[in-house]
Amino acid sequence: MARVEFRFLNRGEVRALMPTMPEVVEIIETGLAAHGRREVVLPPKSHIQLDDRYNGHFNILVGWAQPNDTAAVKVIGDYVDNYQYGLPSEVAVLTLYDPRKGVPRAIMDATDLTTARTGAVTGAGAGHLAPPKPKIVGHIGARGTAFSNIAAMAGIFDLEEVRINSKRAETREALARKVQNELGIKARAVAEAEEAVRDADIVVEATRLEKPTLLIRDEWLKPNCLLIAYGWVMAIDPKTVKSASKIVVDDWEQCQKGGQLFPMIQSGELTASNIHAEIGEIIAGRKPGRTTPDEKIVFWHRGFAISDIMLGSHILDQAVVQGKGHQLTLFDEPDE
Repeated sequence: MARVEFRFLNRGEVRALMPTMPEVVEIIETGLAAHGRREVVLPPKSHIQLDDRYNGHFNILVGWAQPNDTAAVKVIGDYVDNYQYGLPSEVAVLTLYDPRKGVPRAIMDATDLTTARTGAVTGAGAGHLAPPKPKIVGHIGARGTAFSNIAAMAGIFDLEEVRINSKRAETREALARKVQNELGIKARAVAEAEEAVRDADIVVEATRLEKPTLLIRDEWLKPNCLLIAYGWVMAIDPKTVKSASKIVVDDWEQCQKGGQLFPMIQSGELTASNIHAEIGEIIAGRKPGRTTPDEKIVFWHRGFAISDIMLGSHILDQAVVQGKGHQLTLFDEPDE
């Protein structure tokens, strides 16, 4: 008799099984390196924009990763007003599949998984692209992934100060307190973006803008800074992109579908010839990262399913070992 079972993991169970941030960075780097070696299948993500009644959208990410031989589909809703309902702005569900049979192995909440893997990509990029011995981080945006970004970098560098700017005072102040209390790093919530990014060694743009807004001007940036951007709507100065020593992305094909620098692709100002590398190629040793202290580097990551597969598979493996989650039956009848 055919029987298909899968493990269900709710948010609390996923949280309990989440590895430490340094471990998450290592797991994600394994997936990024596999992407750099083309050991993955990665169709472009689907973006579903609803009508004006809903201030949000859905992204659907799919893929297969060779390191753990797992396929997956993740659906994530991105709703900026969810704080009014006591909900995370991003709510996600990940389904892992057995590629040999096409049956599900697990369905899990991926809200915190998404937060952790996004921060880990930021950390992995910073580890290969930041100027020597960075001390100051300027962070624009206090969205759910902001703390993970900072935690990932704090595990790699000896940071002295984090400056945080966001639209809402309560969110930037709460993030500053969390950084100080949990990471032991001096953190300041500032009302102006310029105060956050001026003279910072690493600048992270993680905003939730509804329309393009120039938040990070080129003249505010250190000549050799690393600028990491992944907000959906363009917030960084095109001058920075045009004058960068290197532009690094996570996946060029994905970038051509939308996101932070997509307007520059549409206008022809940003083409494949401008891209130094995908971050996975750098991690895999196929292309160099930062090679001189004085380079100004832009790293644009859109996020892709390989990171979800890598971290989700690790969490599933731990759930099996520890007996966590609920084993559910999809069906147990023979095929007719």
